[in-house]
Amino acid sequence: MDRASGSIVAVVRARVALAALLALALLAVSASAAQALPAKFWGAVPQSALSVEQYQRVHRGGVDTIRIPINWGAVQSSEGAAFDWDATDSQISEAARTGIDWKDCPADWGFDAILYRSDKVHPKAKSWSLLFDERYKGRIAWFDDLNMLVIAALLLRIPKPWHMTDAQLEKAQKFLISKKHVARMIWASETDMDSAFASGDLWIAYAWPNDWVQMRAKKLKVVYMRPKELPVAWVGMLMLGKGTPRRKLAHAYADAWSSTPSAKWLENNYGYGHANVKARPTSSDLLRALQLTNPKAVTEPNAHLDRDIPRRAVYARKWEEVKAS
Repeated sequence: MDRASGSIVAVVRARVALAALLALALLAVSASAAQALPAKFWGAVPQSALSVEQYQRVHRGGVDTIRIPINWGAVQSSEGAAFDWDATDSQISEAARTGIDWKDCPADWGFDAILYRSDKVHPKAKSWSLLFDERYKGRIAWFDDLNMLVIAALLLRIPKPWHMTDAQLEKAQKFLISKKHVARMIWASETDMDSAFASGDLWIAYAWPNDWVQMRAKKLKVVYMRPKELPVAWVGMLMLGKGTPRRKLAHAYADAWSSTPSAKWLENNYGYGHANVKARPTSSDLLRALQLTNPKAVTEPNAHLDRDIPRRAVYARKWEEVKAS
């Protein structure tokens, strides 16, 4: 979360379809479905507000997950919720127990970083520069998101990448345009990127922990790099819609999601971390990759926590110009 212009905006990897949410919750607590992955778990990131017709269109295309900015005024605090806080992070649990007003329940977390084939790729350094390496032209995938400008800024050592000036944005944009020819794909669908990576078309990709899990399951030799410029971390949250008439159902869902079985399922099947600190994935490799023993894995100096971009519309326009170049 980030305060900007007197308001608070939470960047949430939100599951917008209630049916998808409930299906995920049922899978998480069902032992028989522990190895199953929800269908159509794709990544889509709108650069501006979508209309109802546009939401319907992407849903018809099979997209069931998006990342959206949530205005703080659209959610409400949850008073008197009977949650089991024993397994959550101590800062969250103590705030809830002492009656401090809270409006979001941490759900999961992860990193934006680089996935690469260790049998095909030999990085010169652990750096975001691998996404722009001329040696691997045509084997690289970028993410279709204005945060590519942030990644460029991190690599170019531009201070405050989420608050760039016009001149700094121009510098980051020119760099991306000059390197666009190395990218075989600019992915908006995680499924498309995973398919291309698994087929061998891609060796390097801007990726999420789930992609590392999926490629390892296909027996590929892959590394999920932590760039020296630091990965970009995110925290997904559950929020109660303002004025909702079904508070008890929302509380029941949040409580189920926060349980240890749900948390372990998420970690094993997607490689994302969970707010439940008692959960541990079955794989020790996954434990190390998620840094689950480090409570500060998603914050400085270990990672840059994703945040609000006050000039988001300007960034979005600059990114569209990169793609059109």
